[in-house]
Amino acid sequence: MYYNIVVARPFDRVFTYEADDSTLKIGQIVIVPFGKTMEVGMIIEGDVIKPEYTIKKINTVLEGLQLSDINIKFLKWVSEYTLAPIGSVLKLFIINKDIVSYERTDESLHEPIFKSVTLNEEQYQAKEKIIQIQETSHKPIVLEGVTGSGKTEVYFEFIEVEIRRSKQVLIMVPEISLTPQLENRFKERFGIEIDVWHSKITPKKRKEIWHKCFEGDPCVIIGARSSLFLPFKNLGLTVIDEEHDSSYKQEDNIRYQARDLAVVKSNFEKSKLILASATPSLETINNINNKKYHHVFLSQQYSGLPLPSISLVDLSKNKLEKNQWISNILKLEIDQCLNNKEQALIFLNRRGYSPLSLCVECGYRHQCSQCSSWLVMHQKKRRLLCHQCGSIQEMSEDCPTCLAKDSIKFIGPGVERIAEELSQTYPDKVVSVMSSDIINSPKKIKDLVSKFSNKEIDIIVATQIMAKGYDFANLSLVGVIDADAGLFGGDMRAIEKTYNMLQQVSGRAGRSQQPGKVIIQTYYPEQPIIQSLQKRDRSSFINQALAEREQFKIPPFGFMTAIIISGSSKANVEKSAQQLVHVKKLSDEISVLGPVEAPLNLLKGQFRYRILLKGQSRKKLNIFTKKMINSAKIPSTVRVVIDVDPYTFM
Repeated sequence: MYYNIVVARPFDRVFTYEADDSTLKIGQIVIVPFGKTMEVGMIIEGDVIKPEYTIKKINTVLEGLQLSDINIKFLKWVSEYTLAPIGSVLKLFIINKDIVSYERTDESLHEPIFKSVTLNEEQYQAKEKIIQIQETSHKPIVLEGVTGSGKTEVYFEFIEVEIRRSKQVLIMVPEISLTPQLENRFKERFGIEIDVWHSKITPKKRKEIWHKCFEGDPCVIIGARSSLFLPFKNLGLTVIDEEHDSSYKQEDNIRYQARDLAVVKSNFEKSKLILASATPSLETINNINNKKYHHVFLSQQYSGLPLPSISLVDLSKNKLEKNQWISNILKLEIDQCLNNKEQALIFLNRRGYSPLSLCVECGYRHQCSQCSSWLVMHQKKRRLLCHQCGSIQEMSEDCPTCLAKDSIKFIGPGVERIAEELSQTYPDKVVSVMSSDIINSPKKIKDLVSKFSNKEIDIIVATQIMAKGYDFANLSLVGVIDADAGLFGGDMRAIEKTYNMLQQVSGRAGRSQQPGKVIIQTYYPEQPIIQSLQKRDRSSFINQALAEREQFKIPPFGFMTAIIISGSSKANVEKSAQQLVHVKKLSDEISVLGPVEAPLNLLKGQFRYRILLKGQSRKKLNIFTKKMINSAKIPSTVRVVIDVDPYTFM
């Protein structure tokens, strides 16, 4: 008997193998010889005609390992939608050869202890509305609520229902930094451990969770975007927390939007789906407007306290002192906060100490030799780092070009520089930094969150890693150092992302014990986005943003595909890019923009060009994209990446 098998390698085709057993089923996992190695694969078709060439035999059939029909359907859909090779998509499910070999042990399962929780009236009404919706509809439910309104406690009510039904539950978070607090809240609420899934868990734990999901064992998984591809057999509910967050978009290898794929998967499975956010994405709001999603809204903080007051500091009038980045107005508020024995969060979405190193004698700027980006000074490591490729240069205050002594000056602040200023201003207070390059492991995240929760830290200086999901009872003041970053530029999502980030970080203050304050420093206080933030007039921002997107037929009112062409030879990359666009269009619906040099035109030693395709039909756009790729003769030294529904344009 001959079988067609998808091998977990980046090939968009099947391979035929022979087996003595004629009873193998579609979806069964097998080990097959592939080149000089053994690879894991999945049977996708049986009883096929023997090809005219020599056929190899299946090496091992892994008994009891068979992907469900729904998982196979989802796998095929992901490949067709993202235009990713089906073998690469299979690898998202299977991960590696090692994961399929596993011997179960008799684990002593802890029985959950359901803690009785009292919802406030608004939470109770939200719960009742969701129950009514779920009785008659499988459409996604958007649970929107102002920061501090208690969305987590509402969706915990539905997790309890699924635990009692012995079902599987998936809680997706955009970043692993959010898991420690959620883990603690879950254990306190249900009395059992939650399984955490992300790239940094041990191989042993990865196997254990994968097989638990595959066997249909009752479990609750909290995970980053890759958790979507766990082989659940008994999934009752998926929760996408912070659904608006752009981190759900995978930017390496296969490019996909985990939130959108979760919607498709829940539709295939007819399982429940809740999308939770204080700032739903424009795509999600458009789906609510078009009745594709249900909407439940929490308008007040659970504590009963009013939302934090938001004040603007006009930096064009309130001048900063030399080499200072915190205004006197913000410092006065920090003084009052600390005098009250409360804690402050100072926000700047810029890692490191300084984003630019400049020679004051000749104008030389430290630039990465592998990327078209400036090196960022990191004071703690005393090194210059490239945030694009990770290359490192030792730091010197002497210019390497004109050789002038002590001529390198550091321009602009990063979080480390703000922390230094605060430590100098408040020498008797504990100031800590929270950014992804310093707090770069689950343990470090857990330790820092624990210290801040226990009031061992007075002021925390943080990037966007702190802008979402955290709840600190004694945090009463949020200061935003630079609200203008991200408001200008060519990225269509930049303003939405900035608005959401500022609204989210503002919501960290005054959530439980005392009213909060938010101080925003800006050079453009009259800018409509800043005004909308201060007035908490989110609806005006949404209406304007959606109208602009509709005018230009960009998502959610159209479809886009980006093609990124890269290689070590700029001439070859440009030539390949030109070849791609010389394909006859299928219809006037499709616009081809480019090719142009990418804004980040050199990355990790690779020259980069971009093409952007726009259309009103995803199906037609994908057909045209395939035609482009297949018709061009691209040399092996040039890499072509397809990004369906792009989020970044660098």
